[in-house]
Amino acid sequence: MIQQVMAEMRRGTSTVKQLSRKLKIEQSALGQILQFMLRKRMIRELHPECRPKGCLGCPYQGKCQDMPVIGYEVAVSRSGSEAGAE
Repeated sequence: MIQQVMAEMRRGTSTVKQLSRKLKIEQSALGQILQFMLRKRMIRELHPECRPKGCLGCPYQGKCQDMPVIGYEVAVSRSGSEAGAE
């Protein structure tokens, strides 16, 4: 299921509602999968002020945990490869 979630995120699906619908999985179960993926740093949360290039140089860096989560995306390392693929 993790690979399916990653594939959908690569296609641009980012919200829990969208992922749940496309993968035909309950939002509560998907939430547990997303929490696991966050802990493993495979994905990152998207907040209203997130920049396309990630957190580096963001004025909210370290403070965004207080903002609402609007979606998720595949985490990319500094080398440009997907996290977990190294």
